[in-house]
Amino acid sequence: MSPHEEPHLIYSEDLWFEWFLDGILNADIDGAGGAPILHYLLDLNILVSEGNGLLKLSRVSKEQSSHEVKKRILEALNDLSKSENGFALVYFLSSFSNKKLPPLITEEHTSSSKRKNIFKKNYLPGEKQSSDLSNLQIVKKWGNQLRPFLDVEQKTIARLRGTYTSQEDAQWLFSYILNKIRKKSPAKKWEQISRKRHR
Repeated sequence: MSPHEEPHLIYSEDLWFEWFLDGILNADIDGAGGAPILHYLLDLNILVSEGNGLLKLSRVSKEQSSHEVKKRILEALNDLSKSENGFALVYFLSSFSNKKLPPLITEEHTSSSKRKNIFKKNYLPGEKQSSDLSNLQIVKKWGNQLRPFLDVEQKTIARLRGTYTSQEDAQWLFSYILNKIRKKSPAKKWEQISRKRHR
């Protein structure tokens, strides 16, 4: 038995993820995204936790068919996407896949990302500016250039986190959203890349 036959019953996360992939969620979401998205839906009260990884849909009656339930869930998700808590739904729902996705960057971030003098030093006339940047100056320069992006990442992850949505879940969701905005999918796991010191 599965949610396709009896959507009012309790099922595992895997079965619910398959059910949501069939006409509700974007088809490019892989298995790694199953738990983060289901946890996000738990925080939005679309799903209810029954413990031990078992879930059920909230406010579904036994008489409703899977098709009726999906239609009702889609309407609820579309309404939730206009709320603060459900802001990220537009990036995951297949009903939004052909629409222009909103950017994550707000006006305050674009105004603060204008180029500035990164060293904040005044040079005296005749004093030669060194083109040989120290490591500290390079780090400061890259830090200033990355600051707007890092601010967006931190604020978005903070908005995504909830009772069920962990930091790791929120990072996966943010990565997927970023790739969606850049028209790259599916989301890839972030890895730190070390760099060799230049001499």
